[in-house]
Amino acid sequence: MQLRELPQRRKMSILAGVLLAMLLGALDTTIVGPAMPNIVRELGGMAMLSWVFIIYSLTSTITIPIVGKLSDLYGRKWFYVGGITIFLAGSALSGAAGEPWLNAIFRSLTGADNAMLQLIIFRGIQGIGGGAMMANAMAIIGDLFEARERGRYQGLTGAVFGLASVFGPMLGGWLTDAWSWRWIFYINVPLGVLALGVLIAVMPRSPAGQEHSVDWWGATALATGLVPLLLALNWGGSKYAWGSATIIGLLVAAAVALVVFVLVERRAPEPILDISLFRDRSFSASMTVLFLSGVGMFGTIMFLPTFMQVVLGRSASNSGALLMPLMLAMITGSIITGQIISRTGRYKIYGVFGLAVSVVGMFMLSRIGVNTSNFVLAADMALVGIGIGITMPLFTVSLQSQFPTRIGEVTGAMQFFRSIGGTVGVATLGGVMNARFARELETLVATNKASFGQSFPLFSKLAEEPAKLLNAGALQAVAAKMPDALKPLLDPFFADVKLALTSGITTAFLWGAVLMAFAFVAMFFVREIPLFAKPHLGTAAEIGAEIMAEESVQPVEHEPVIVGEADED
Repeated sequence: MQLRELPQRRKMSILAGVLLAMLLGALDTTIVGPAMPNIVRELGGMAMLSWVFIIYSLTSTITIPIVGKLSDLYGRKWFYVGGITIFLAGSALSGAAGEPWLNAIFRSLTGADNAMLQLIIFRGIQGIGGGAMMANAMAIIGDLFEARERGRYQGLTGAVFGLASVFGPMLGGWLTDAWSWRWIFYINVPLGVLALGVLIAVMPRSPAGQEHSVDWWGATALATGLVPLLLALNWGGSKYAWGSATIIGLLVAAAVALVVFVLVERRAPEPILDISLFRDRSFSASMTVLFLSGVGMFGTIMFLPTFMQVVLGRSASNSGALLMPLMLAMITGSIITGQIISRTGRYKIYGVFGLAVSVVGMFMLSRIGVNTSNFVLAADMALVGIGIGITMPLFTVSLQSQFPTRIGEVTGAMQFFRSIGGTVGVATLGGVMNARFARELETLVATNKASFGQSFPLFSKLAEEPAKLLNAGALQAVAAKMPDALKPLLDPFFADVKLALTSGITTAFLWGAVLMAFAFVAMFFVREIPLFAKPHLGTAAEIGAEIMAEESVQPVEHEPVIVGEADED
C-alpha cells in the first residue's frame, strides 16, 4: 500500500512520529554547547573539544545524500527506523562516555584510555543516525501527502528547526544545571523510543520491488571529499590560518575527491546524486538558494548570542530568551506559508518575498551597536526570522513536485546543500567576524595607548588573541587576575572589546545580507509548477476539469505532475 492511500488518522500518527524524531536530530546540533564546560571538566581533553561538534556535522552531512538515494531505491521505513535506532544507540553511549564500565570495555577494545575520544566516537554514531533521519523525514511527508497538501505539513518542519535552534541551548543549559550533562543525551532515549514505536506500528513496509545497484563508489568518493572539506571549513581561521599548508592541503584533497565523485556519478547506473539534475535550471537555482540561505540562517543564529552576551552584557539564559523573536517569527512564517501554499498552489512569489525580507533584516542587523535597544534588536531579528521561515517549506514542496519519482534523492540533496551552507556560513562569516574584530581591537587599543600608560604592553598582548576573550567567562577571568592597581584600566579596555566585536559582527551581518541578496536573485530562476487542488481526483477527465477550473494556473515549461505518480514507498 502506498502511504498516500492510508487513512488520515494513520497519516497523522506517522507524521507525529516523524516530527518527533526530526526534533531530536535537530536539537542535537544545538543542545550540546552549554554543557561543554562541564563535559571538559569531567572528561578532560580540552584540545579535542571542537571534535564533539565537528564529528556530528561531518557524519550527518555525509549520510544525508546517501540515505536519501537508498531510500528511493529500497523504501523509507526501515532506513528511517534504522536511523532512529543508530541515533538512540549513539545518544545512550554518549551519555555514558567516561563511566567506569564503559572505560573498561573501551580500553579492552582499543587499548586507549581517553573519555573524550569515547564521546567523539559516539557523537559520530549519533550523526550517522541523525543524517539518516533528516534525509528521510521530509521525504516521508512527501510520500504521505499529495503535492497540494504538502505545504501545510512541510511548514511544520520549519517550526521544528526553529524550536531546535533557540530552545536547544536553553534546554541544554537547564538539563546540565538541574541534573547532569549526561542527560542532554539520555533525554533522547525515551522520546526516541516513543517515535520508534509509533513508526514501526503505523508505517507500512514498502512493497518489494526490483533489484537495484548501489553506487558504493560514488558514496566512497563523496565521503572522501566531504571529510577534508568540512575539516578545512571548521579549522580554517581558528586552529590553522587559511593560508596554511594544512588548510590548503585539505581543500585540494577535497576538490580532487569531489571531481572524482562527479565523474563516478556520470557513469553510475543509479547514482547517489544524478549530476544531470543540475542541467535543470530550476533545480540548480533551488540548490543555490538553499546553500546561500543556509549561510544566512546559521550565521545569524551563531552571532546574535555572542553580541548579546559580550556587548550587551546579557546572561546566557537571558540571551536565549532574547532570541525568541527570531524563533517565533521563523515558526510563524513557516507554518503560515505552508498553509497558504496548500490553499493557493503557488509558492515562488513567497520565496521571492521571504528572501527580500531576509535581506532587509540582515542589513538592519548590520547597523546594530553597543547602544541598540532590545526592541530594535527584536524587530531586526523578527525580520530575518520571518523571511527565513517563509522560505523553509517551499523548496521541499517545489522539488518534490518537480521530481515525484525521486523524492528521496532531491530531498536529500536539499538537506545536503542547506547543511553545507550552514557549515560554510559558520566558517566564512566567523572568519570575517574574527578578522575584523582583531583588526579593530588592535587599532582601538593603539589609539588609546596614552590612557593605558605603562600598562599598554599588557593590554596590547591581550588584544593579540581577541578570539580567546569571547570564551565563556573570559572577560571575568581577566578581571579576576588583574592587579587591583590596574583594574580601573579594565573599563576602557572592555569598552574597546565591545566596540571592536560589534564592528566584527556587523561586518559579518553585512556580508550575510549580500549573500542573501544573491539568493534572492537566484530565486527568480526557480520554476513554479502550480499544484493540483484536489488530490483525491483520479481520472484524467476530472484532473483536466480541476486544472481548467483554476484561473490562476498558467502553462509552464515542464512536465506536469501526474496525480498518483510516486515512488513505491
